[in-house]
Amino acid sequence: MTSVLLVLSAADHWTLIDETVHPTGFWAEEFVAPYEVFAAAGWDITVATPGAKPPTVDRLSLGIAGGLPTKTRRIAAKLDELTHVLAAPADLASIDADDYDVIFYPGGHGPMEDLAVDETSGALITDRLRSGKPLALLCHAPAAAFAARNPDGTWPLQGYRMTALSNREELFNTFARKAKWLLEDRLKEEGAHFEAGLPLRPHIVQDRNLYTGQNPTSSAALARRLVTDLGQPLLNISVSTTIPASPAVVWSLIHDITRTGEFSPENNGGKWITPDKRFRARNKIGSVYRWSMAATVTESIPGKSFAFHTDWPSDTTWRYDLEPTEEGTLVTESAVKKARQAAPIRKIQDAVGVHDRAAHLREGMQTTLNRIAEHFAHEAIRQAPDIQG
Repeated sequence: MTSVLLVLSAADHWTLIDETVHPTGFWAEEFVAPYEVFAAAGWDITVATPGAKPPTVDRLSLGIAGGLPTKTRRIAAKLDELTHVLAAPADLASIDADDYDVIFYPGGHGPMEDLAVDETSGALITDRLRSGKPLALLCHAPAAAFAARNPDGTWPLQGYRMTALSNREELFNTFARKAKWLLEDRLKEEGAHFEAGLPLRPHIVQDRNLYTGQNPTSSAALARRLVTDLGQPLLNISVSTTIPASPAVVWSLIHDITRTGEFSPENNGGKWITPDKRFRARNKIGSVYRWSMAATVTESIPGKSFAFHTDWPSDTTWRYDLEPTEEGTLVTESAVKKARQAAPIRKIQDAVGVHDRAAHLREGMQTTLNRIAEHFAHEAIRQAPDIQG
């Protein structure tokens, strides 16, 4: 399994040039959006901070500065779901970088306060650049690179092409006019080749194994770029349930696509176009969103497996694997999607309340298997002999 380390600032303020402090921390979207992308891809995620101190979310990122209310409410709800993750981060000093395929630093003004001078983080960044394995720095997180140094004292990122929050974007914040230094200026002074995109628009720069994103709107795009470049699917979900029936019987039901609507909360049933080769299914989310899709069977082994791949725009491989157990059959349902969902489809899903498609699919898949298990449990009861005393 691909593993990613998310390094968050432990700072809850940013000291300005007049020694006043601005309350801050990590920017909500810059943590939540990559976390969702990596989770959907099936990656193992570790969160770490200096001293294992629970990180502080910048409250501005959950207000108008973080986007429209619908967006910030969704992000706040996801943060609530991840409270247990944020409450117990790993200690950055205990981290072995070699254990992770990707190291990712979200931003916020917090890194300007602590990670910019944190020797442990600096050593991690220096070693990561030498390793050739991906290192990602988002928005203000490139400030953490200032603590990185080669053995001879030189800056290891000198000459690298990179981006970060631009001066133009930073100065939208009135308090930033009292900053001790601006990130774009200092990156240039240290020797980086700074590349700015349009303000407040996604912009990603890659140079060798260094990936940088300009601003919060680059959060999901930067994470997806990493998933794609590592050759991993953008969506990789699996759920399992033991069903009280033999593999042959369970397989017969799963293979009968005309009955899927009886068990799936999202499927209204299907119809074979060519038996055991190609079919069309009708689907729904809520009371408004309806669509149909065609699919091609890619594997069909009675009692063992059934798999199919849906056409664009779904473009997803679905699979059922069956394994006999003492209690019946262990069924594992999986969904793998390698390409990003088309933008119009994402907008429709968002409009009907499906903001996290991976979590929505996982819940629906688990419900499907649970309903199949209940079906066979009821069948067993119905067929049991009536014993009267």
